[in-house]
Amino acid sequence: MVMVSFNVIICGGGLGGLACAIGLKKKGHNVTVLEASSTLSEVGAGIQVPPNSVKILKEYGIFDKFEKLVTRPKNIILRRYDTGAPLSTTPLDPDMTETYGNPYLLIHRADYQRFLLEAATELGITYKTGCRVKEVDPETATVHLESGESYTGDVVVGADGIRSKVRDTAVVTEEVVSPLPSSNCAFRATVPKEEMLSDPVIAHLMTDVNSNCWIGYRRHVMAYPIRNGEMYNIVMSHPGQASVGKWNEPGDVNEMRNHYKTFDPVVRQLLTHVKSVLKWVLADLPKLPRWVSKSGKVVLIGDAAHAMLPYLAQGAAQAIEDGATLAEELDKITSVSEIPTALLSYQKLRKRRPETIQAGARKNGDIWHLPDGEEQEERDALMNARDGHNPDQWSDREFQQWLFGWDAFTSTYPKA
Repeated sequence: MVMVSFNVIICGGGLGGLACAIGLKKKGHNVTVLEASSTLSEVGAGIQVPPNSVKILKEYGIFDKFEKLVTRPKNIILRRYDTGAPLSTTPLDPDMTETYGNPYLLIHRADYQRFLLEAATELGITYKTGCRVKEVDPETATVHLESGESYTGDVVVGADGIRSKVRDTAVVTEEVVSPLPSSNCAFRATVPKEEMLSDPVIAHLMTDVNSNCWIGYRRHVMAYPIRNGEMYNIVMSHPGQASVGKWNEPGDVNEMRNHYKTFDPVVRQLLTHVKSVLKWVLADLPKLPRWVSKSGKVVLIGDAAHAMLPYLAQGAAQAIEDGATLAEELDKITSVSEIPTALLSYQKLRKRRPETIQAGARKNGDIWHLPDGEEQEERDALMNARDGHNPDQWSDREFQQWLFGWDAFTSTYPKA
């Protein structure tokens, strides 16, 4: 096949946008990333990197550098909220590598983004900050910024999140696509390693490395070490409201502790070490009618296309899969006139998978947040059945194989 180079503009320089840029650049395209924020920030906390993401990082040839920043948890353990008793255990290390050929890892979101940005810069990708999108002209593939600047390419990729301007001005223009806020918010916080180890009640959380999740009525606490064990990451889901699309609203520490006052003494002790918290609302998107503009020149990836609740820890992973598949489809064509065909092929290959995971994440949230009672007791018994089936989808053998074994480059399911 004749190598052809397209000019691609990616709106959004988060994890999905940067990974997409790397995939496209490695196929020989000219890539410009337009990021709205003025600087990379440390806002955020831990993020889980499942085997389906690691596979892509390896294929891009950038995993070796990334590996120095990660933590390798032994298990994901779902625990009863008030006693900490294990309800379901998903083995991770070395089981995931043995089963899927790739590990399940933990990393700080800021480290992940910085690592991808460094890799993109080394490849010669143009990365511009302070580029807030005003609108996109889908007929000319032109991005108009609030600053008055414009950028025109052969393809525009909307990687600009749940409140995507690319989506709203160029792809789904016949209606307003509003995020669907859930009834829950999340607090997030980190505690330094030294402070964790100084408290005998919680020190084991740093040395026996697991991803622990205490689940109860309308609330859960997910916690694990990050930055190669230098800090402990805590994400706490609870009933409440916050601004959709904002990740850095300050939260009230006393309110946070009050939400979890009936939880396991280990959790309550852990939260005494939290000095400040940030909060955000948990929201997803309805199924969109399309991910590609009618002109065939603008395409959506990541949260702009399929924002999902975090209960399967697949939001970033699905964005990264999107970018890998998009690069493969553009690699199959030899002229600008074929771009609409490639983008529609990408949409056909991708759309159902993230939408299935969206629904699965909603389902997992419902399963985790049951009130105590008959249904909760039945759930706990099924989680403990050890027959390969599990209401928690991380541990359900069939769903896990479909989730983690996927190859975004060939768009194929794992063989059973």
